[in-house]
Amino acid sequence: MTTRSVPDGDYLYIGSSFVLEGEKVKGHDIPSFYKQKENRSVLYQRPWVWVYDIGQNFKDSSKVQNFLCNILGEKPIIYDSTLVDATARNIRQHMHNLGYYNTEIVSEITLFEGLKMASVNYIIKANYPYYLRKIDFDISNKSIKSFVLANWKDSKLDTGTIFATANLKAERKRISDDLKNLGFYYFSKKQITFSADSNFNEHRVDLKVKIQPLGIKRADSVIIIKSKQYKFRRVYIYPEIADRAPGVKLDTTIITYSNAIFIKPTRLYREDNVAYSYKALFNLSIYKYININFLDQQKDIKNFGQLDCVIELSKSDKYSLSTESELKNTGGDFGIEQGVTLITRNTFRGGEVLSVGIRGALEVQNVTNAAEDEINKILKIFNTFEAGINTSLDIPRFLAPVKRNFFSRYFNPKTRISMGYNYQDRPDYSRYIINADFGYNWITNVNVSQIVNPLEISSVKINPTDSFKKVIDNYEDPRIKYSYQDHLVLGMSYSYIYNERKWESKTPFQFFFAKAELGGIPYGIFSKMLGNKKDSLGQYWVMGLPYTQFARFEVDYRYYYPMARSTLMNVFRVNLGIGIPLFGSVAIPFEKSFYIGGANSLRAWTLGTLGPGSFTTGTKTFEMTGDIKIEFNYEFRFPISSDLRGALFTDIGNIFLLKESDKMPEGVFHFHNFIPKLAADIGYGIRYDLSFLVIRFDVAHPIYQPYRDKGQRFSMNTLDGKLIWTANFAIGYPF
Repeated sequence: MTTRSVPDGDYLYIGSSFVLEGEKVKGHDIPSFYKQKENRSVLYQRPWVWVYDIGQNFKDSSKVQNFLCNILGEKPIIYDSTLVDATARNIRQHMHNLGYYNTEIVSEITLFEGLKMASVNYIIKANYPYYLRKIDFDISNKSIKSFVLANWKDSKLDTGTIFATANLKAERKRISDDLKNLGFYYFSKKQITFSADSNFNEHRVDLKVKIQPLGIKRADSVIIIKSKQYKFRRVYIYPEIADRAPGVKLDTTIITYSNAIFIKPTRLYREDNVAYSYKALFNLSIYKYININFLDQQKDIKNFGQLDCVIELSKSDKYSLSTESELKNTGGDFGIEQGVTLITRNTFRGGEVLSVGIRGALEVQNVTNAAEDEINKILKIFNTFEAGINTSLDIPRFLAPVKRNFFSRYFNPKTRISMGYNYQDRPDYSRYIINADFGYNWITNVNVSQIVNPLEISSVKINPTDSFKKVIDNYEDPRIKYSYQDHLVLGMSYSYIYNERKWESKTPFQFFFAKAELGGIPYGIFSKMLGNKKDSLGQYWVMGLPYTQFARFEVDYRYYYPMARSTLMNVFRVNLGIGIPLFGSVAIPFEKSFYIGGANSLRAWTLGTLGPGSFTTGTKTFEMTGDIKIEFNYEFRFPISSDLRGALFTDIGNIFLLKESDKMPEGVFHFHNFIPKLAADIGYGIRYDLSFLVIRFDVAHPIYQPYRDKGQRFSMNTLDGKLIWTANFAIGYPF
């Protein structure tokens, strides 16, 4: 019982609730104004208090008691009646800020005597809000007044809208930001005040916007600073702070060439340009210290004040070496991975960053196709080996054929060139993969970034074992044949990313990723013009390797919904994709096909063992792929201790084929019957969150298995009645 540690006469506080009567109030956040917070709970249970109760049975100050009570458990929070009125005052002030100045609040306290628990319910009657009737201005500075009136169309204050204090705060910030971006270097939002007249008894307010001169207190007097616009006289750049010594020749090649400084002589002071400069210099990834100062020259030229800008920098080490180790366990397939990355900064003296990474991995994989003479190989602890090297060069500007000023430099344009080589040795085959990309990326605004890769090349060469080759040759489905043959992918892609990045916020936020790819189409046109013929699988050939023509689209949408306290999080995800073979091609490339299952997908199935549709081989003969992917995920995340997190989740989805296949019956997608072919699971997990690293362990159970006979699909067990469970060990959150 969670109230065993509650003293007699006291009550465990189990939380507050509210009922909002009368007007519908938009944008309220009433729960965040509760003065007393209750113990953490999951599904209305308080396991942390229960653990604390258990710890009280052990000797005082013992290690066991300290662990259970102070580290893992949580002391019960006792109901405090003095905080009820304080909460009511908090809520009333919040309602005032929203424009509801006649709010009435009644507090209902419920004491559960037998359970030793207490709760509070606040009945809030909003009544009628106040509205703005008229807006006037009292601004003595003519220049400032003209700018404020010119931009008033962007104001949230307008006649007929609710008179909300929150809007007044937002308006002070907007006016201040606008003026600071128009050259008013010394302007402060403290200069902006509002006076409201509500003496009409009609729930109407006349508002006056006042902007007063800036005054600075000095001893017994106040010095008035004249509000004027400022321009830059000179800009001094010190790539190393030590370079400020007299006679030291400055090397500003990197700054000039990368367009990282948005502050220019003779231009107006703009606070946004200061922020953009900080961001652009930081994104160069070559500086560990950045400081931008301004010096008032105390001299006007044509009524403009004059500023000198001093930019002090300190470079990071030119070379850095990092290592990354990973252990993983997906459905019993254990693996280890080790990577080493070398980074070279300012490689060609123009802000470029060169990265070279080497990785190796060992894994245990279940195999069904091995011949008798390969048994010794399979009995090794690790039967799968991967090794690779990847290089990338990030250039802080656009390279040809895109003109350097095609995009505004406020978009932080970059060019990336990457190449990689990967070798895989598996019991059934070995495979070589070579890839190369050339593309551009830029940031449209604080939430949006975009990537265009006009050239993407990957070459795959596979060497199957004799026994595995016989299996492939006997398989009539051209999709399977194509998956395990040498091939070339020639493509281009466009990606759009929207990320609101509000992890510490109590308000919902979103993430959206979309990617479109075209493969082989321009090259297919050239091949047709040259009179090249297709092979039996409908493929053209380049440099001795076949390639297909296809279109591929994928979207990933995530919605993060914090509960009353941001430590509790609901996460919803939708992941959809489709790949379409074009111009006679029978399948999209194997690596462009869609998989499902694994640690970040439907976690009750290992990667590549589910689908397509309600088809199943019953073995791991091949990694199953599809042309269509449909996936929905939900996860409820909650804290256990300071760094330990828990999760409850469910996953729904499957992959499908676009065309009927005799070898994969029930694998094709049809609108009228695809829902019964979606698999589903439930699960639970723990995460050790160190902010810079998240170690995750999940256990999942299937609850709907679409490949079974009707009447047997809703089950968590095997056909012989054993509980099915899949463990996933991974790094990072799944989404």
